[in-house]
Amino acid sequence: MRDRFDVTAVTFHFDPGCPWTWRTAQWLVDATGQRGIPLAYRAFDLTDGVPLDELPARRRPAAAGSRCLLRLAEAAHADGRDALTGAVYAAYATAVHDGDADPSPEVAERSLADAGGTAYADALHDTALDRPVARARERAQEFSGEDAGSPVTILTAGSGERGFFGPVVAPPPTGADADRLWDALVGAASVPQFFELRARRTAKP
Repeated sequence: MRDRFDVTAVTFHFDPGCPWTWRTAQWLVDATGQRGIPLAYRAFDLTDGVPLDELPARRRPAAAGSRCLLRLAEAAHADGRDALTGAVYAAYATAVHDGDADPSPEVAERSLADAGGTAYADALHDTALDRPVARARERAQEFSGEDAGSPVTILTAGSGERGFFGPVVAPPPTGADADRLWDALVGAASVPQFFELRARRTAKP
């Protein structure tokens, strides 16, 4: 059945430190891949650029690791290499959210190496990329509003763009459930009067 909102591209604004975001990404990678839809990765810094030394000490390693990947996302996107970000993010999230690794810049560096992206090693620590990271967050919030976090999913179609916070899932749906969620997201995007639908979270990421 042809989508009513004929999606031609998807942009996923993410913070790699968020476990809920990782579950959405797992579903979205599969959904777009099955349909041959390009998937772009853009930054959504949940700390909103607050200096690391102003964050609680317990949050600094995770925030530093996330910023490494967010800088990579913007550098790679500018070069048309979103697939590299996807591979690095998958390696990082698998280690941190599915494994027992503590989030950190070191894990980000290993994930980049595992994905064959060492040409972007300098980008992980390039603070000049923090401005593009901030702009990406601002872009996402044009769709989600300023009170929403990560992830933000933007669908592009011939008729324009629609973006939403989420979808929030746990665990990632598969099979017919995954297809129904995709159809629901596209269906919501096709209704210009639709803005928000929310439920209590009864699962853990």
